[in-house]
Amino acid sequence: MSYNWIKSEDYSMDTFLLFDRWVIRYIMDENKWYNDRTRNYISDMAKALSRYPYVITFGKRKAPECTEFLNKVMRVNVSGISEEEAHNAETAILSALETFVVYAYPEVMDQVNYIRNWNQQQLYHLVDFSEKIVLDVGAGTGRLAFAAARRAKRVYASEPCDVLREYMRDKIKNNNIRNMKVLDGEAMNLPYEDNTFDIVMSGHVVGDSYDEEIAEMTRVTKNGGFIVCCNGDDEFKRTAPDNELVSRGFEFFRHESCEGGIIYDYRKRIQK
Repeated sequence: MSYNWIKSEDYSMDTFLLFDRWVIRYIMDENKWYNDRTRNYISDMAKALSRYPYVITFGKRKAPECTEFLNKVMRVNVSGISEEEAHNAETAILSALETFVVYAYPEVMDQVNYIRNWNQQQLYHLVDFSEKIVLDVGAGTGRLAFAAARRAKRVYASEPCDVLREYMRDKIKNNNIRNMKVLDGEAMNLPYEDNTFDIVMSGHVVGDSYDEEIAEMTRVTKNGGFIVCCNGDDEFKRTAPDNELVSRGFEFFRHESCEGGIIYDYRKRIQK
């Protein structure tokens, strides 16, 4: 699915040089991409990278486990392809990977609709942050974390993308925010002790592996605390809440987005 967050023509395969190891590992899987089966991921990757051999070298060094994939890419015969073919393949690859492209450019990510037009009151309606210790899982550019920091005692923003971590750290410094700290961490491997937080929140994170992600978030949540999934505002007209979350005991809250979409947010009190 394309969200039209970027004009892929405005970017190049040099973007790959900004990716973390886990991103490279994720995208170097030919079975994950292209709903349009008339295109071939390996072939397009080869054409797109034909003008960027140093990106292939970088990929092998950054994520050695992707060497086999990249060797397969290098075996594709791209001699004689036109500049137009290479450009079209590059555009197709970057369009397919647009969610990862915006991770590499935080200032662009901050302007996608679900972040740009989100109202922090949607978060405040879900839980009381007063004097709470809070964790934001997959914090991104800090949409939820910065909102929580205005009311909470302490906020930890956990984010696996280095570029996004540095973006949040710069914002913390520039705005003299004293109750927020940014750390590395993935949703299924959070670097925190059991029962640490009053509130563990995320947005557009839970969903790849519901049981594992929720179990890890539950582990670091105090007894009686809350897990909150607070999504941004977009144009998608959802017709029902996420049944996977509802079936796991989450309450849901519905509101209409300023973008015209229907948004569902979720909350669950943790009892241990």
